[in-house]
Amino acid sequence: MASPNRDADPDDLPDADVDARWSDIVARLGDVEEAGRAAPDAMTTTDPERDAVAPRSQRDLPQPSGPRDWPTTPEVEALEEAGSHFVPPEPEPVAHRDPMLTLAWTVAVAMPVLAVLWVVVRAALPGLSVPGWLGPACGGAFVAALAVLVWRMPHRRDPEDHDPGAVV
Repeated sequence: MASPNRDADPDDLPDADVDARWSDIVARLGDVEEAGRAAPDAMTTTDPERDAVAPRSQRDLPQPSGPRDWPTTPEVEALEEAGSHFVPPEPEPVAHRDPMLTLAWTVAVAMPVLAVLWVVVRAALPGLSVPGWLGPACGGAFVAALAVLVWRMPHRRDPEDHDPGAVV
């Protein structure tokens, strides 16, 4: 049997070569697992006084190294220290809003909420009477608020805006 060509495409290799490569990978992983098991056993102590005084803790075990376990330079530590103390900028003052638009939004949101509250209170307290003009007045205020919101909507695009909008 010929040795597998490491530069060849794995799809073009015969099954025997793929099996040989797989066996080689598994054999190498077995060596890694045995080395990992042997390391904690090597750190066991035979001193009974030390075992009685100081039980084995996590810091006595070998710690695995990760991708961020490299020695740092003073420049890197200074950058990390500077980045860890973020202070957000002061917020900008609230711009003056259009009072008509604010009133329209308030009425458009408040009228349906008040209508639901009116129905709940009326069901809980059937003897409570409300003036007959209050319902049509609230309905008229709601329609007027919606009319103001539609009237204040932009009707044309900005001629300098060449953005087509959301593109998927």
